[in-house]
Amino acid sequence: MPHDLVVEGKVVNPEEIYDAQIGIDKGYITEIKKQGLRGERKVEDARGCLIFPGFIDIHAHLREDSSHKWDYKEDFRSGTQAALHGGITTVVDMPNTPLPGINSERIKAKHKLAYIKSKGLIDLFFCGGVTESNMNTVADMQKEVVAYKIYLAETSGGLYIRDEVLPEAIKAVEATSKPIVVHCEDQGIIEKRKEELKIRGEEWRGHNHVEIHSELRPEEAELSAVEKVVATVSSGNKINIAHVSVYATLGIIRQYKKVHCEVTPHHLFFSKTDVLAKKAFLKTNPPLRTEENRLRLLEAFKEGEIDFLVTDHAPHTKEEKARDILEAPAGVPNLDTYGNFVSWLIVCCGVHPKLISRVCSYNPATFLGLNDRGRIEVGKRANLTILDLKKRVKISGEHLYTKCGWSPFEGCEFPGAVRHTIFNGTVVSEYEEVAGDLVS
Repeated sequence: MPHDLVVEGKVVNPEEIYDAQIGIDKGYITEIKKQGLRGERKVEDARGCLIFPGFIDIHAHLREDSSHKWDYKEDFRSGTQAALHGGITTVVDMPNTPLPGINSERIKAKHKLAYIKSKGLIDLFFCGGVTESNMNTVADMQKEVVAYKIYLAETSGGLYIRDEVLPEAIKAVEATSKPIVVHCEDQGIIEKRKEELKIRGEEWRGHNHVEIHSELRPEEAELSAVEKVVATVSSGNKINIAHVSVYATLGIIRQYKKVHCEVTPHHLFFSKTDVLAKKAFLKTNPPLRTEENRLRLLEAFKEGEIDFLVTDHAPHTKEEKARDILEAPAGVPNLDTYGNFVSWLIVCCGVHPKLISRVCSYNPATFLGLNDRGRIEVGKRANLTILDLKKRVKISGEHLYTKCGWSPFEGCEFPGAVRHTIFNGTVVSEYEEVAGDLVS
C-alpha cells in the first residue's frame, strides 16, 4: 500500500548519515528503507540534499500577545512564515512581551492566538516568565509552558529578578520539573559600569561611540551571572544558559552535567568591530565580543561543546534600529536565515552535519522533553528540514518573511538554502515559497 508521502535523500541523524527513502503517513514516519517505497506523492528532488530532523529553535521572540502592542514588529503569522522559510518546524517563544507571560491565563491566550495565526503549520511552544511577584504561582502554568525563563538583567516586561532571590526562583521552578532558561548578565555590574563611564566623562550620544553598548555590558557581567546560576544548581531541573557570548563561560558550564548552553548565529558570525559599520543594527544583549572570542566560540561549537543553536530572533523595525546605539532596542531577526547559516557552518566552517542534527534537532527536543521529534526514525513526527548545499543565496530583505523586513546578514552570500520544510508530513515550503495559506 502506498504511503501518503515518500521523501528520498541523505538522512542525517546525530550518529549516522545514510541514503534512504522515508515513508510518511498521517503526519508520522512509518517506514524507512533504502529503496522500494511507493507514495501518493514523492519528494524526489531531495536527492543530493541533506535531510535533517525538523530544526527546533528553543529561543525566539515573536512579539505578539493579547495586547497586540508589538504586532508591528512581528506576529505569530509572520513569525511562522519566517521560521518555515528558515527550515524551523518548532519554535519556543519567550515571555517578555507587553503583557509578559507570567501566568496561565496569558499563556493560554498566546496559545490560542498562535494556533489561529500559524494555521497549525508549525508547533509554537512557550516559556513562562519568572518574576519576584509570581514565584509562589509559577507551578500554576506548568501545563501551558515547556520551560521557564529567568532574567538576571533588566528587560521589557519587568521580568528581571535580583541576585539574592535567584535561589528561591530556581527552587520554585524545580517543583515543576520543567527546564529553566536563564539570561545571564549581572545587572549590578552593568549599573556599576554606567557610573564609571559617567565619571570618566564618556560621551553617551552620537554615532562615533557605537562601541559603548559593549562597554556597558562587559564580559565579566556574563561570567559573574553564570557563576551565580551554577552555584544554585542541585540535582533538580536542567538549566540552559541563554545566548553565550563569552568563550570563558564554557569553562564554567562544562563542570556541571545538568547545565547546558546555547549560542546564536550573530555571536558566531560577527564581532564587535562589525558594529562600527552596522551600528545599532548589530546591537544585541549580550553584545558582540572580540574577533578572537568569536573564533574561539566557533571552534568550541565545532567541537560539540555547545548544546543548542538558537536564533534569539528579536525583530525590531528599521526605524527603531536606526536610532542612536543607546536608544535603539537590542536584538536581531534570525528565523528566515537559520537554514542559510547552517549551510555556512557546514560548508565554510567544517561543522559535521551529524553535529548539526544534534544541536539543531535532537538536543533541543531532548531538553524540552519532546520525545516525538528530534530524530528521523519510525514513530517520530514527520518534521523534516531538507538542506540544499549547492543553492547559493545572497540575503536580501526583499526575500524575508519576518515583518521587520531586514536581516543582520543583508548582502551576505551563503552556500546553501532550505529546499523544503516538512511539518507533520506536509510540505510547507520550497526555497523562497512558504505555504500559500500563510502568505496570502
